[in-house]
Amino acid sequence: MLHTIENELLICTIESNGAEIRSLKNKATNKEYIWQIAPSVWGSSSPVLFPAIGKIKEDVIRYRGNDFKMPKHGIIRNNNQLSFDQQTPYKCSFTLISSKETHLQYPFDFSFKVEFTLVENRLNMAYHIENNDKSTMYFACGGHTAYACPLNDSTTLSDYCIEFSAATVLKADTLGDSGLLSDHKRDIENEQGILSLSDTLFNEDALVFSNIDCKWVRLRKKNEKKGVIVRFPNYPHLALWSKPAADYICIEPWLGLPDNENESIELIGKSSYKTIKSGGKFTIAIETEIE
Repeated sequence: MLHTIENELLICTIESNGAEIRSLKNKATNKEYIWQIAPSVWGSSSPVLFPAIGKIKEDVIRYRGNDFKMPKHGIIRNNNQLSFDQQTPYKCSFTLISSKETHLQYPFDFSFKVEFTLVENRLNMAYHIENNDKSTMYFACGGHTAYACPLNDSTTLSDYCIEFSAATVLKADTLGDSGLLSDHKRDIENEQGILSLSDTLFNEDALVFSNIDCKWVRLRKKNEKKGVIVRFPNYPHLALWSKPAADYICIEPWLGLPDNENESIELIGKSSYKTIKSGGKFTIAIETEIE
């Protein structure tokens, strides 16, 4: 089911199944900033990643001697059990409470809420996580929003770029044939923090920049100064991804990383994961600004 929030400047539509952003438009121009799903290309637009990111080694996490089947990107994506709450015309949230079903995939008692708020020309997406378990909780979380890069006879993907908040040397972790992170890194050419997009940039899958010193990126056309800014001040990792030659770019701030090819399936051994003590709470947010 689709739900809508709006303010004077923006209108945003979110699908209750998985709490995925389906649309973000400028009300004055009707310009769409979220990629519109084409199932033959990719069947999502903005998956919510929790409590895992990317492919899970052997599709299993092990905790205290028990194995739990964990799907790629975790248990929120494609989940139709989230409860919906519309607080105001410009704010809504989707919540998943642990249950017998979630315990088959993830061993903790928890509350996970993703809250969407429009403020002027910005969309804030905040994750609120509570550990209701008696034990310390281990998790990763992140965003995976596909921003539209409209293409036509006169516009190609190479007309777009990603501008980083500061000039930086870009070294990307690479995914192996297994879909897991490998130990191989590759240099990604850029000019003073400007990464040119192309039809071939993602031929080797996502670009994963772990522990990157970057607080925001801007997706824009090369001949324009403004575009879409994605801010993620508390996320240590960033991934960029698209299907080759597709007309979108996923900008993915990550707290935690996909499993490494050489990593244990033990949950406690996942060094990039965050922890919350019993009874603790944690909040982290991603902001999209339409310039």
